[in-house]
Amino acid sequence: MKITRLSWAGLWIQSGNTNILIDPLQNITERMIAFLGKPKEPIIEIPGNIGNPHVFVTHIHPDHFDMELIEYLINDSTTFYAPASAVEKAKSEGLVGIVPNLYEPILAGDLTVTAVPAVDWVGDEQVSWVIRDGDKQIFHGGDTAWHGYWWKFAKRFGPFDAVFLPVNGVTGIPPGIEPVSDIPGTLTPKQAVTAARILNAKQLIPIHYDLFNNPPLYNEFPNVEEELELESVKQQVAVNYLRAGDSIEN
Repeated sequence: MKITRLSWAGLWIQSGNTNILIDPLQNITERMIAFLGKPKEPIIEIPGNIGNPHVFVTHIHPDHFDMELIEYLINDSTTFYAPASAVEKAKSEGLVGIVPNLYEPILAGDLTVTAVPAVDWVGDEQVSWVIRDGDKQIFHGGDTAWHGYWWKFAKRFGPFDAVFLPVNGVTGIPPGIEPVSDIPGTLTPKQAVTAARILNAKQLIPIHYDLFNNPPLYNEFPNVEEELELESVKQQVAVNYLRAGDSIEN
C-alpha cells in the first residue's frame, strides 16, 4: 500500500491496480477563501494518470467535499462514498454517490474500507475511514473533533500502522453558527497524539493544518508542530511529518 499525502486532509492510496482518494481537494472557491482565507501554498494537483479511483469523503464541507473534482473523476467504473448529506447535495447536481453503513466493510478493489463515527465541529454528518490492505491498516480522521469512540476503534480494529489525524485545533466563527464557542472544532495536537496512542498506532501523520488560517473567522492552533513534539515525547507516540506530495509505503 502506497500512501501519498495530498493537500489539507487529502490522501491518495494505491494498492495493485486499486486507487483510492480520500477527501481530495483541488478547487478553492471564493466562498471558502472568505472563511478559511487564501491557502498558504499551491494546492497539490491530483495526478492525471490516477486511473479509475474510488473516492471517499468524510463530510460535506467544501474543503473535504470538492464536488467539482469528484464529478471530473467519477465515471462508470468508479464509485463515490460519503455521508447522506453530501450524497444528497451531489445528487442535486446529477452525481450519484453511495451512503456507507457504519462498521460495514466496503470492498474497493484490493482494499477494504470501513466507515466509522466521527464528530463534526458544527454537528454536520461526518465519518472517518479505516482502510485495510491485507495485514496493513490505516485510519483517516477527516477533521473530526475529540470523541469517545477511540477506545472502540482500538478494540475493534487496532493496532494501526498509521493514523492520519487533523491537528489544527481550529476555533473561530463558522458561518451561520451562533452563539460562538471557543472550544476547538478539530483535534488539537495533544488530542491527536492521545488518539494515536489509544489507537495503538505505529505513527501519527498530522493532516489538516498549516494551509489555512484566517483570524478571527478561522484560527489555527498556535505552534502546531512544537506542541506535537512535546506531546509525542510525553506520550511516546511517533510523529511523521509527511508533507503534501510525499509518500510512504506500508
